[in-house]
Amino acid sequence: MIPQPHKQLAETEAANHLELPARLTNLPHFIDFVRNQACRLDFPPKRIQEIELVLEEALVNIIKYAYPADSPGNLTIMVTGTGESHLRIETSDRGIPFNPLIQSDPDVEIELMERPIGGLGILLIKELTDELSWVRKEGKNSLTLIFAKHHA
Repeated sequence: MIPQPHKQLAETEAANHLELPARLTNLPHFIDFVRNQACRLDFPPKRIQEIELVLEEALVNIIKYAYPADSPGNLTIMVTGTGESHLRIETSDRGIPFNPLIQSDPDVEIELMERPIGGLGILLIKELTDELSWVRKEGKNSLTLIFAKHHA
């Protein structure tokens, strides 16, 4: 059965959020939800593609690693427009604690075939966001990504 995210969509004037099971099959629903918010704020198409790329990297990490395979949980995304120039995305889950910001950046100077696998997604997230923070509070991981309409 395909979930009906619009039935679980809660909108207020201050923020919009979507909560679905943390499954790869729900990834398109999360990305479409954020894309619609960015379009509503008139973000340029190139910036929207960057936001989608960052969001996919972050969400796939959460979906694959936050919960045990036999005990999947939910993933919530809250999207807020801060004025007309910034988009704030907060992901939250009750999975295992994981702070992506303390991970070392991979050495991109090493030959491609000699590099260890992994780490490039987090580097990409750091490079394409304007502000990034993580906190663990009340049993929840909360990753906040802030995007300026025009990334420097």
